[in-house]
Amino acid sequence: MRRSAAQGALGSTPALLGGGLVLASALAWLGVLRATELSCPPATPCVTVEELAAGAPLPQTLRIYDREGGLLARVGGPRRRSVPMDRIPEELVDAFVAVEDHRFWSHGGVDPVGVIRAGARNLATRELREGASTIPMQLVRTLWAALLRDAGPWRRKLVEAVHGPRLVDELGRERVLNLYLNAIYLGDGVFGVEEASRHYFSTGVADLSLAQMATLVGMTRGPERYDPRDHPGRARVLRDAILEGLAAGGVVDSSEAAEAKREPLRTVRLEPDRTRRPVDRHVIAAVLRRLEEMPEIRERHGLSVYTTLDPSIQDAGRAATEAQLAAIEAGHFGDFAAGAPSSAVLDVGAVALDAGTGEVLAWIGGRDFERSQFDRVEQARRQVASLVKPFLVALAMERGMGILDMVSTDGGAVATREGAWLPADHVRQTRIPLREGLVLSSNRAAARLAMDLGLDRVATFGARVGLGEELATVPSTAIGTFSASLLDVTSAYTVFSNGGVRLRPRLVDRVEGWDGRVLFERPPSRGIRAMGEATAFAVLDALGAVVDRGTGVPVRRDGFVGPAAGKTGTTDGIRDAWFVGMTPRLVAGIWLGFDLPRTIVAGSDAGDLAAPAWSDWMQRLETSSRARVRWSPPLTVERLAYDPGYGDVFRADCPGAGTEPFHHAWVVRHRYETVACPEDGIRRRMERLRITVIPEPLDPLGSVSSAGRSARPGRRPDPTR
Repeated sequence: MRRSAAQGALGSTPALLGGGLVLASALAWLGVLRATELSCPPATPCVTVEELAAGAPLPQTLRIYDREGGLLARVGGPRRRSVPMDRIPEELVDAFVAVEDHRFWSHGGVDPVGVIRAGARNLATRELREGASTIPMQLVRTLWAALLRDAGPWRRKLVEAVHGPRLVDELGRERVLNLYLNAIYLGDGVFGVEEASRHYFSTGVADLSLAQMATLVGMTRGPERYDPRDHPGRARVLRDAILEGLAAGGVVDSSEAAEAKREPLRTVRLEPDRTRRPVDRHVIAAVLRRLEEMPEIRERHGLSVYTTLDPSIQDAGRAATEAQLAAIEAGHFGDFAAGAPSSAVLDVGAVALDAGTGEVLAWIGGRDFERSQFDRVEQARRQVASLVKPFLVALAMERGMGILDMVSTDGGAVATREGAWLPADHVRQTRIPLREGLVLSSNRAAARLAMDLGLDRVATFGARVGLGEELATVPSTAIGTFSASLLDVTSAYTVFSNGGVRLRPRLVDRVEGWDGRVLFERPPSRGIRAMGEATAFAVLDALGAVVDRGTGVPVRRDGFVGPAAGKTGTTDGIRDAWFVGMTPRLVAGIWLGFDLPRTIVAGSDAGDLAAPAWSDWMQRLETSSRARVRWSPPLTVERLAYDPGYGDVFRADCPGAGTEPFHHAWVVRHRYETVACPEDGIRRRMERLRITVIPEPLDPLGSVSSAGRSARPGRRPDPTR
């Protein structure tokens, strides 16, 4: 019984052994599969085999260009430019195959002959000195370098041996070779033959000479060791050896190889973009936000994004704002940020738009991107203060008022639902022309005007010009107690420089995919008609007077003499300082302040703090060769003279019309009937005083009876008409 049992036990042994071997083999193979599993580590530019099989491009950096085609920045991904096979010269393809894997077209991803040869040498030395890597295996090593970085040499070879044939089987040899030529590392952080061609020779791969092709092929032996810029002698020796080998293998003619060997390396020392000042990273972030808003852009890898940015205007704006920040902090305008904590940093936002197209020419989102990525051009929303006043004047004109009509600035409180309200003001007259209310930035004139126009109408008009979708219908809206971004406010001001048409800001013009296909192209901007052409020009002219003799006069005081118009904005407590100004070429806005609002310099205002930075910016641009142009008045306006104290309007060619106390103004044509020319400004003032002290009988038309004193004043219709 025991024997039978023993026999039974012995009889079952082969079966057990067979099953154990199968299980062991299965477990071993499972271990191999796990050891060679490919995946994309999180937060790394990577693509899976499945994605490649589905046609996905290789991960590569996104490039952002300025309006002149200069490279501003590379964002994310390896520095490569993928190109299709038909854009790579056949000589270069054949050279890489001949040198790196001459049996590429016959093996299935792993070269048995190479494996045997390498295995024999490795056994002889007892080290892994030769890997027998084929082009598919090298592609595996390059594409999944992050995953294999910590793997040992034997595991890396195992992964290459498993997935090299898989790539050939699933993608085909032609695609594998194209991916390899676009993926291979060629030194100095550069991947792929197209990017390397531009980096070392400043030309596309399609225009490489045979000598330059051989130089790139040689760099696969050690990209840093054979860098043709850093080691030209070493690189040339290897290049010539490559050329001789290509001639011996019949890839090129021996005469071609001999001629190529005589050619100098002809490398370029630096790419053009490296010589340019580093771009403001806030604007790069803004460009990326624009891409997120484009449904047609599904993948960032390899995109070429062409922006409207002008590097000269950008650099001038950065230099001007930095200089002004330093001057403020040095106390040139008074005690800077008294009592502020040391962590409080005075910051800046600045943006410039093309006056005719709305294209963004410069974008300075903050002082230091490393310290704060918050964008003060687009993301910050601050009270706009007096920047709203030109739009109130425009609305009044659109409703039938003339820009030289008189408005009240008296000290009577404005009745509101919340009670009586009277804003502070520095204007002492009780009545002034509407234009003077803007030039002098009268708060009470703005408040009276808004109440007469109707707060609902003011809010609607504010949304129409782009100041905000939901302006509060409260009296203080008239003096800018609502918040808006610098980009919105500056864009709104384009309505004055562009004949009443508001232009939406444009930052991205065109986006191309990795293969050159146009994925997005901005259509021409037609703008939005917000007011009449005559209204826009009359307000623009008044904003010119703001710069010449009003709250924006520091623009002139600090040396800018070109055509200019603009408006200051200072919030209570000097917590925000704004200046939005215009030239015939551009509209530019500057904001200064703290992210957590606090007084910048007590006793100062935006004229002291923001206007000089704008003046400096424009002066830096005046040194360019661009011809200076001026605004052209439309046919719907005419130039008249007026008395700012009493509102009388007379011809622009009257003697002394352009001297104090009188001013010139562009007004809507036929809006006013002019009075007789004053003989002398002083005499006219005395006559006004005498008339005030000793009243004389008036005729029914309102003119003074005595001849030569005062003719009929201009027509002033109901502003609510």
